Amino acid sequence: MDTTNPLAVPSASTALVTGATSGIGFSVGRALARLGWTVLVHGRSAERARDAAARMGDVPGGLIPVDADLETRSGVRRLVDQVHRAAPDGLGVLVNNAGAAFDRHGLTADGVERTVAVNHLAAAGLTHSLESLLKPMGEQRHSSPRVIMMTSYLEARARPIEDWTLPGEWTQMRAYASSKLANLAYTYALAERWHDRIEVYAVDPGAVRTGFQRSAGGPLHLIGLLGAPLMTSPERPARTVVATATGPAHPSGSYIRAVRGVDTGRTKLSSAHSRDRAYQRDVYDATQRFLGG
Repeated sequence: MDTTNPLAVPSASTALVTGATSGIGFSVGRALARLGWTVLVHGRSAERARDAAARMGDVPGGLIPVDADLETRSGVRRLVDQVHRAAPDGLGVLVNNAGAAFDRHGLTADGVERTVAVNHLAAAGLTHSLESLLKPMGEQRHSSPRVIMMTSYLEARARPIEDWTLPGEWTQMRAYASSKLANLAYTYALAERWHDRIEVYAVDPGAVRTGFQRSAGGPLHLIGLLGAPLMTSPERPARTVVATATGPAHPSGSYIRAVRGVDTGRTKLSSAHSRDRAYQRDVYDATQRFLGG
């Protein structure tokens, strides 16, 4: 291992990357494994997770496929159980990259709107359930473990929501933006509560050219088709996620925007709604009630 590389870390370091079968998640998982990390490669199905791990190639680190559909609490519990078995000594980093958008309104088996379930409640539930596993790894015991939430600049277009079924006038963009706003507010609240133990970050990749828009359908599919020439490849924001996972570039609780030519990204202010302390407390409390239900 190249010990002069500031991103080079001991092979004992372990990370879980959700949504790692394509796009940003795949690039993050492969990059960490190339640095010697053991990476838990998450996919919605066992076949997709195994395929993604195989496509990451021959890397110095380890690749462990894990699978679960994260729309429901039972799916999150399935993934948590696999992570405990695969990484009994703990996780140095959790990257909550898995996300979704849908072309019509629908509720999960838990009775919440599907976009909110995947983009916010699954990430929060996974983080909450894996708290005991998050610990400094290997030779990096002087540094804190890290949680990275993938956010979106579209959160600035949303207004706070109180009913997670999203009744009334539903649109794909409203559901997606609202789910990202809720998750960002939760991220800030979590960073404040865990400030002395676990570092928590929000990373905004910007407009990225992946299969996400195509699989989402609806307006996002059209945006993906028309905007593809102006979008960046997933490797660029992946470098920002990896830098956040492995280096001391920004303080915990930062909103980090991936930008061209700066691997560490730049901190910026998110929306006023996301930074409202009362809203952060409301989202945190409502989320914990849901997770405990």
